[in-house]
Amino acid sequence: MNTVLNDKPDALDAPTLVERVRAAGIVGAGGAGFPTYVKLQAQVEIFLVNAAECEPMLKVDQQLMAQQAARLIRGVQYAMKATGAREGIIALKEKYQPAITALTPLLPPAIRLHILPDVYPAGDEVLTIWMATGRRVPPAALPVSVGVVVNNVQTVLNIARAVEQHYPVTRRTLTINGAVARPQTVTVPIGMSLRDVLEMAGGATIDDPGFINGGPMMGSLVTSLDAPVTKTTGGLLVLPKTHPLIQRRMQDERTVLSVARTVCEQCRLCTDLCPRHLIGHELSPHLLVRAVNFHQAA
Repeated sequence: MNTVLNDKPDALDAPTLVERVRAAGIVGAGGAGFPTYVKLQAQVEIFLVNAAECEPMLKVDQQLMAQQAARLIRGVQYAMKATGAREGIIALKEKYQPAITALTPLLPPAIRLHILPDVYPAGDEVLTIWMATGRRVPPAALPVSVGVVVNNVQTVLNIARAVEQHYPVTRRTLTINGAVARPQTVTVPIGMSLRDVLEMAGGATIDDPGFINGGPMMGSLVTSLDAPVTKTTGGLLVLPKTHPLIQRRMQDERTVLSVARTVCEQCRLCTDLCPRHLIGHELSPHLLVRAVNFHQAA
């Protein structure tokens, strides 16, 4: 159904909002794929939109915010109504100026923008919460433990469509980037093959390419272009198969651990610069590497 119902956030009760989100099959579009209706059943003080889009080469959230600013804000209002949140925050980077320009004049009193630094990994959920709210999620805890629910941009837009149009999640917006003829962001049906997605960008411009589903930092290796687009497909990156990002993902765990054992000199610089360690989590990457190398980790 594509007919707008003109429902306002205050006109629907929380159970109705949650049920429409459940019926639409909305999951976290950021990659985790957690059912969104479950998150919206929590009662919290703050609803936070993680719009950092920290992965290099991906342009989805920043472009959607600029193009669909009003719908995004309506989605935040629906989510706030469902969760009882008194404040909505859209956390995005200063360099996303088109999005900031589009959102700012539409902000109601209960929703604000929080400008994040242009650093990686500012989009880490725990770090985004800390920077935007000052609240620290304890280790191994969920954001709801500090009164916060987090969703990303595309998820919130899907919430608005579900509430207003009973629109199920049947499409996904993703960036095609790297060694392609026409890098672009497209919206495609779920189930469309990655091969067809690649053709929309004019195909690869190099011989023997490798492919990553998602961003260069956290994305996964694509082993077949016949794989379908899913609700959590973050992007399609095309790189030479000899590129370190492709080569690393082609290595087995034993090889990766052997490299770590060879190069790690226990300088603890990784720990000193670890964002979660810096906000007080008892996380020491150099000790984790030591434990894994000496078979002391489960």
